[in-house]
Amino acid sequence: MAKFHVKNFFEIPDRQLFVMAGSVTEGEIVAGMYAQIQVSPMMDMAARIHSIEFARREGGEDVCLCFQSKPRTLQVWRGLSVSDKTLEVTTDVGD
Repeated sequence: MAKFHVKNFFEIPDRQLFVMAGSVTEGEIVAGMYAQIQVSPMMDMAARIHSIEFARREGGEDVCLCFQSKPRTLQVWRGLSVSDKTLEVTTDVGD
């Protein structure tokens, strides 16, 4: 199992992507894997990583996990509280 520390998150509406920027803290992460995200204290979801990109920022570079986001599900993504959290990333939804 891999782990990813989220520093920030943002949308790229014209590409229909929701992006979590941060760093891989354990293991290896590739497109097609699933990030385990806590939506609320009672509910978790597994989101499939569409692509992995890189973003330059002052002082370094972040790894960006990109998730496809349809307009209907964007509301859920906007409500997530994932900044400064570490997510588990698995090869399958059930891992």
